[in-house]
Amino acid sequence: MTPLLSRIRFRLRNDFQLGIITVFGAIGVLAILPFSLLRFAQGNALAGSVDLAVACTITGAALYAWITGKLERAGLLISVCNLLGSVLVELLLGKTGLYWLYVALLANFFLINRRAAVPLAFLGIVLAQMVPGAFESAVQRASVITTQLLVALFAYLFAHRTAIQHAMLETLASQDPLTGARNRRAMEQELAVAIAANQRRPRSLALLLLDLDHFKQINDRYGHDMGDQVLRRFVALIQSHTRACDRLFRYGGEEFVLLLENTDAAGVATVFANLRACVHAELRVQNAPVTVSAGAALLAPGESREAWLARADAALYRAKQAGRDRLELAPSPAASA
Repeated sequence: MTPLLSRIRFRLRNDFQLGIITVFGAIGVLAILPFSLLRFAQGNALAGSVDLAVACTITGAALYAWITGKLERAGLLISVCNLLGSVLVELLLGKTGLYWLYVALLANFFLINRRAAVPLAFLGIVLAQMVPGAFESAVQRASVITTQLLVALFAYLFAHRTAIQHAMLETLASQDPLTGARNRRAMEQELAVAIAANQRRPRSLALLLLDLDHFKQINDRYGHDMGDQVLRRFVALIQSHTRACDRLFRYGGEEFVLLLENTDAAGVATVFANLRACVHAELRVQNAPVTVSAGAALLAPGESREAWLARADAALYRAKQAGRDRLELAPSPAASA
């Protein structure tokens, strides 16, 4: 598999909303284009142009989502295009456009936020009723309104339930169940995103690899329940004494990774000094203090995630060897070469 295909597959697997926009865009274009060609062949250039414009807009919005990552704007553009296209086709071809409106009502609740999809759905239903000569009787009009409202309601309920389940799955997939910190899978994804963003707009990024000293002895002497309590309290301390933009991950066992944005070497030292003081003051086991060692590494230009972590890990090893309860900063790759 080529690197490009690998990146595409990675984004589709890890970005639910981008996947919806992509799948809908592909299916929508494949469904609409044949009708556009048919209407051109039948001599109805105006209706064919409307279908073609809708297909082109959907394609452009999907490409915009891929290039910029602005999924809400792309989804809103597709949703508005869906509704207006359906109403225009109804205006040009009569009841034929009504069938497309059902598809638009259903799709829009998955393409955009439900709070935006609801008023957009009502707008589409109202506009569809304003097309002259679209209905043969009041009963037919009432039937169409009722069925469209029911489709919108069912779409809302299903989209709402899907969003809840997706959020739960995202939490299970990215959060460590014991401590509540992000897990290693989330760390790998967020480090990759941070490195990519840093290549576009360079800034100082630091990794702080933290390890609780003699943690195995705590488990052996006081039991695993006490060890679990120490881990949870340690995470709570870090989260309450770091910035909202700093991200904490459980790397494995008693090791944690703290990703620090816009932080240089002096900033890393300050962060660790504050955390170390908090751990000394507030984290104790049977009145015995708990200590923490750390290795830090600043991201070097062009450095991979694996190499960055390896330098932080090597620095942590030096901190352990030097007596624990201390910080070691990894030299830059150029300095250590």
